Amino acid sequence: MHRHRCAPARLRAAAFALACASAAVPAAPPAQPSWNEAAVIEEATGGRLTGTRGEYYDDSCEERIGYTAKAVDLNGDGRPEVFTELESECLGGRIGVSLDLYIRDARGRWKAQFGFPAGYNILPSKHLGYPDLEMTGPGLCAPVWRWNGTQYALHKPCPR
Repeated sequence: MHRHRCAPARLRAAAFALACASAAVPAAPPAQPSWNEAAVIEEATGGRLTGTRGEYYDDSCEERIGYTAKAVDLNGDGRPEVFTELESECLGGRIGVSLDLYIRDARGRWKAQFGFPAGYNILPSKHLGYPDLEMTGPGLCAPVWRWNGTQYALHKPCPR
């Protein structure tokens, strides 16, 4: 049997050309959410917050409270969840931020999670379709909260 000495070189060249051609194909842009973020935030918070950033008057604090809000799809079901951070020492203690996460329950009603002073990080680990959340604040420990099927619950507390 006669082998052609150039065959391996041609094969490498063809593989290289194919790799270069596939690398030149631009990636598809990220899909845009199908919801109006401001409307989702307003609905989730019962009309208290009306956009991604602003202020509202809080009766319990007797002051105007700044806020930021963000609609995200945490579990990939195409429906948004809403993070809110209320910026006030009255509500947020020493760190000055009170965190809420609004998630629809099985009946489609918005249910608030957390409601305590903290920031958050979305972790790559998931449980029952939702990512674990790391709560940040003053101090060296950041507890992790995990979705249990109906709500987020403390998963990894800080040692005492």
